[in-house]
Parts: sequence; structure tokens; C-alpha cells
Amino acid sequence: MRVAIIGAGAIGAYIGGLLARAGKDVVLFARGPHLAAMREGGVRVVGEDEFTARPEVTDDIGSIGAADVVMLGVKAHSLPELAPRLAPIIGSDTIVVSTQNGIPWWYFDRHGGKLEGTRLERVDPGGVIARAIDAERILGSIVYFSTEVLEPGVIRHIEGNRVSLGELDGSRSDRCRSLGSVLNEIGLKCRVTTRIRHEIWVKLLGNVSFNPTSALTVPRSAKCLPIPEREA
Repeated sequence: MRVAIIGAGAIGAYIGGLLARAGKDVVLFARGPHLAAMREGGVRVVGEDEFTARPEVTDDIGSIGAADVVMLGVKAHSLPELAPRLAPIIGSDTIVVSTQNGIPWWYFDRHGGKLEGTRLERVDPGGVIARAIDAERILGSIVYFSTEVLEPGVIRHIEGNRVSLGELDGSRSDRCRSLGSVLNEIGLKCRVTTRIRHEIWVKLLGNVSFNPTSALTVPRSAKCLPIPEREA
């Protein structure tokens, strides 16, 4: 199974590092100083489980060749520009795994309800993403672990290892279970779900409540800006 991770930031590089450490065939697409650092020193993961792995890395999507699995690790707003460039790596049976937060462009694809096929203009302007990635290829995914890029080529794993995978039509497919088995094998805790849209909303509601609370109550530390004193 050849896995191409398109957008090897904090999440993508961490998954790529785990795959490479386990001896899997994986290539990471990245740019700039992060790409240069991974080329020279590999992906260095720090945290409770520290390791360095050396996956293949590139800034040329066309050089990757057909992949069995394409994992999209870029931010949602970058997809309209990126999606048309994925054609060289999408073969006849390629799976595309969507890991973006928020309501995805495919939300009403293979939905089965009266809104089946509805395009979300604000998420997919002009339908660019939908034309580039056939809905039959897509597996939805929700990532629950926390990572950050400490510096180019260095990923800090903060906590968690849970990830969900799901077919858009709610079925339990062989391809979903097969990829889930690989993710479990490399150290993640992957759950195949029949309710991927439900989990999207659960995570969104968690972000809505926990993110502002965390921002407002963050403890002072050497990394934090000083909190100004309230005026009398």
C-alpha cells in the first residue's frame, strides 16, 4: 500500500513518520523550510514516544506516481487550488482520505437524503474539488490527537492517538477496514464508523466550546504573552 500524504504539517508529518517507522511505503508532500529539514534530517517526533523516521519527501506531486491512498492534510481553504493538481497520483482504485476540520466539500455526496449532491459553494467554490476528486473515492476521517510543528522537521506529539474512518454512505467496506488495520498497526487507535457525519458535528461542537475556553483560561508560561493587568 503506497500512501501519499499531501500536506505534511503537524498531523500529516506525524502520520507519515509513524508509517515510515513501521516500514510502510509513504511519501510526504511539503514545501519550504519544513520540506528541506525533512529531506536532511527526516521527521523527528518529540513527546512521550520520541523517534526519527525518514519517509520519502517531495515538493513535486507529479513525481509521486499513482498512490493507493491519498491523505489530505492541508487546510480546507487550500483544497480548491490543490485538488486539480492531484490527477497524476490518482489511479483507478485510489482512496482519498479527507482529514479537514469543519463541514467538508463532500458532505452531501453519497448522502442518500433529499439534499444528495448539494454543492457547498463556500467550501468548494465553483465545484473545483468535486470535479477533481470523485465522491466514490472518498473516505471521511476525523483526527482527535494533538500535534504541533515545533520547528521545521520537528513534530511535537502532545496527546492522543485516536482517529476515525468512515465511508460516506455509512457502509463498512473492505477498503475502510484495510486502511484502519494499517493505522492501528502503526500505533494509532483507528475506529471504523458508520456515522462519519455525526462525528464531524461532535468534533465541531467540541471545538466551539473547548477552544475559546482554553484560550481564555490558558495558564501563564514562558511561551505565553503576558496577560495585561485590568485597569481599576
